[in-house]
Amino acid sequence: MKGHVYPRGKTYTYVFDLPPDALTGERNQKTKGGFKTEASAWSACRKAMTDAEKGLDVKTTNITLEKYLYEYLETHAKPNFKPTSYDTEKTIIEARIIPVLGKVKLQTLTPRAIKGFYAELRKKYSKDYVKNIHGVLKRALRLAYTESGLLAEDIMSKVSMRSKVNANEQKEMQFWTIEEFTQFLQSSKNHVHYIAFSLAVYTGMRRGEILGLRWKDIDFEKKELKVIQTANWTRDGLVIQRPKTNDSIRRVKLFQNIIDDLQERYLQIEAYRKEYGEAYEDNDLVCCYPGGGYIKPKRITEGMDVLVRKAGVKKIRFHDQRHTHASFLLAIGINPKVAAERLGMTPAMFNERYSHLLPIMQEEAVDRIENELNKFAEKQLEPVE
Repeated sequence: MKGHVYPRGKTYTYVFDLPPDALTGERNQKTKGGFKTEASAWSACRKAMTDAEKGLDVKTTNITLEKYLYEYLETHAKPNFKPTSYDTEKTIIEARIIPVLGKVKLQTLTPRAIKGFYAELRKKYSKDYVKNIHGVLKRALRLAYTESGLLAEDIMSKVSMRSKVNANEQKEMQFWTIEEFTQFLQSSKNHVHYIAFSLAVYTGMRRGEILGLRWKDIDFEKKELKVIQTANWTRDGLVIQRPKTNDSIRRVKLFQNIIDDLQERYLQIEAYRKEYGEAYEDNDLVCCYPGGGYIKPKRITEGMDVLVRKAGVKKIRFHDQRHTHASFLLAIGINPKVAAERLGMTPAMFNERYSHLLPIMQEEAVDRIENELNKFAEKQLEPVE
């Protein structure tokens, strides 16, 4: 690293090159003027170069958070993330972060401002959604610290998202009782998207996993299916890809109820193939339009809203059917580790998400055990003839 000192009017200025900007690849220089003597300018230059080599130097810039985040999206997120992840990242940045913090200069952003931003978000959105927003901001700002040299410290290390789940946050997770989801499925039996709802309730699969499920992924003899791809829609259209984590790639054992529904659905698909002939778009999909094409997620959501009203059951989101399945597994005594594997989650994630249900399940278990013990005690007290 070499520096240069030159006179500028009655003072002296130093300048030296830093590594190119990690995000843009642009030339990156450090310069400072106003020194009364050439010697003082050289002294300051040498110290600044030493700090830069130690990673202590920060390039002074007036870049706003908005401009920086767009650079981050283009040069880091787009080439490194899956299309669906990139689309989610961009949506969160444009819809949630930029409208509130976009005009703030990056180097004036503080942990306090970010905490205040999160506090306002929590008034409108769920804990999980705010956590997702935090993840986006954390990834982008850490890059500004570790690679771009735009931040002197990792300010996100001072912003914690750890907090106990309060009662209101627990209520955000809705699920049906066995009676409610049975009533919903019976009422929805003849709907074009019925099989998607049945899969959601009986397997706990995510919406993208359901819409990407193919017949070749199902083994009726072994009574199981494999989750190996997802179908999602981004701003650029349909994206078929592998599930987001290794835990999400899994085998799911099937209840007889869903096997019956799948076999009936297969007969429907065969009828569609004959009806459409060569015009049938054969993607081997379980959930598809009559013509065989991929279903847009919003159609599933809209259909469910209508069917919920028709069935007269509590209104929940499509994703809440996954929570319904989790609560059902716990209610019938399935080991949480096994339940986590079935849902494509790590045990730690499962416990964090559903641990508040366990005390309820434990109370029910204790009640059942006590009932059995009481029956046994009463039997022992019966007179012997």
